[in-house]
Amino acid sequence: MADDRLFVAARSPRCCAALILGVAVLAVAGCRGPTTEDYERRIARLEQVIQENGHELAARQATIDIQNQQIEDMRQLPPSWREHIFYPERLLIDGLSGGEDYDGQPGDDGVTVYLKPLDKAGDIVKVAGDIRIQLFDLANPPRRNLIGEYNFGVDEVGKFWHGKLMTYHYTLKCPWRHGPPEHREITIRATFVDYLTKRVMTAQTTCTVRPPP
Repeated sequence: MADDRLFVAARSPRCCAALILGVAVLAVAGCRGPTTEDYERRIARLEQVIQENGHELAARQATIDIQNQQIEDMRQLPPSWREHIFYPERLLIDGLSGGEDYDGQPGDDGVTVYLKPLDKAGDIVKVAGDIRIQLFDLANPPRRNLIGEYNFGVDEVGKFWHGKLMTYHYTLKCPWRHGPPEHREITIRATFVDYLTKRVMTAQTTCTVRPPP
């Protein structure tokens, strides 16, 4: 009889809740959470990481400041200094520039521009600078003929330079901004601003692209 009463009591919602709570308390009591020492060690490690990152950023900034000052000093030299260094005087868009398939599907997905800065002797020189590529579909009305503009800052252009197998140029991929153009002939206009001399050079050419079927 006593067992029956115990069974009935255990089935009541209030008793079940108490039983579950008791099991939960025992489970929590059996688990060891992070101690104060654990938190202190974590905080110390985070402070160390922050300090190391701060030193690295400070070193990078110091290097940038030195380089900027050196460039500024060179800009203050008399015009005759240009006779003794190599710097770009004109810009060339290589004839291989044109439409390119980037995704393996039929039709071009953009235009790849091969850009060459040239010195006064006509030799290709690797120099830092800001690059802007503009693509035009001149068969469109004037307000719609600019179909893409792409800017590559001086901090990133180095990764676009290719200098292997007697090929020296910047390779700049320019995917369509708003889908493929309406016409096959595209005009490429490139602008290069030399980082050292601040000289602005431009070049322009046309290319043919393959629209998707």
